Amino acid sequence: MVLDPSEIFCNTDASWSHTSKEAGLAWIFTNGSATEIFRGSIKQSAVSSPCMGEALAIREALLQAATNHYSIICIRTDSQVLAQAITSRRKTTELYGILSDIDELAFSSSSPFINCRFTYISRANNGPADGLAKACLVTQPVVNPNQNSV
Repeated sequence: MVLDPSEIFCNTDASWSHTSKEAGLAWIFTNGSATEIFRGSIKQSAVSSPCMGEALAIREALLQAATNHYSIICIRTDSQVLAQAITSRRKTTELYGILSDIDELAFSSSSPFINCRFTYISRANNGPADGLAKACLVTQPVVNPNQNSV
């Protein structure tokens, strides 16, 4: 596979609290030279599971990528199950709404992306996004889940 030199990479992660049902969502964009070009995070309430948090982080990353006019993007997640669900376009009951949003953003005819792909990255190689998500969970005020964050 030949990579497009204009492809933007985005590592995503979420940190979830079982007791508060809140999640810190994080995304870090880099170019093909692995130079960071943008990062963001947000704290979300009413998150039902760690996998839901990971999916929410991916959706937020896609919204940020569209806002920043990144048209060729590779989303990298340390959730192998989620990466497989997105690429196979299978929607689980718990994640149906979020996966539908991701599918629409990434693969529909109205997608803002020329090319959008999703890959699994090991947790060991996702440290910066993991640290950003954990810091966000501890320090940021919570966002209403019914309010669009972008």
